Amino acid sequence: MENIKILIVEDHALTRMGTIMAMSNCNIPCQVVAEASTVKEAKAILGKYTDIDLILLDLMLPDGNGREVLHYLRSYNQNAKVLIISADTDKNTILELMQLGISGFISKYSNPDTLAAAIDSVCNGMEYFGKDISEIIHAVSTAKKPIPGDSFTARELEIMRLCAQGLSVKMIADELNISNRTVENHKNNIFKKLGFNSTGELIHYVFENGIVY
Repeated sequence: MENIKILIVEDHALTRMGTIMAMSNCNIPCQVVAEASTVKEAKAILGKYTDIDLILLDLMLPDGNGREVLHYLRSYNQNAKVLIISADTDKNTILELMQLGISGFISKYSNPDTLAAAIDSVCNGMEYFGKDISEIIHAVSTAKKPIPGDSFTARELEIMRLCAQGLSVKMIADELNISNRTVENHKNNIFKKLGFNSTGELIHYVFENGIVY
């Protein structure tokens, strides 16, 4: 993996310092190329840096909301991934952000290992929702029509349950002793069967339909 260029959007300087320190202690090749404490600063930086890979985005900012940064990013078709790090874990907020195309969401109360796992997953083209967020997502109504449980293979059901536990693709692969690509292939098949586009929708479906133990 090439060096990941990161923008941190967070208004508390101590929190930014703590995030940078946590990343420096993990084994992921990443570099914080810019920091912003307001929506205005974030937009200015995104206008200047067009090669940012990942934005670590807080929602509550002094001059607005992190959603404004997301809208700005999408309007300019920039390809940066967005990982939300926020204390606001309201289920409606999470659903709205999922619809805006975030790649992951972890609570501000998460530990450094969770941050590292989230960055690794998101920068490898996967989604990441921490275990606490996964437990919230299941309460979000997506109005998806259930299909019979026998439409899934035993392996697909196994992967669905592990996703609902908040495990990343790599963690599932290690748990089942299979490759990351195999896990991704199974997840894509599950998504096609259900008509879903995100892990968040899958987590809700698993809880809603009693697929978890």
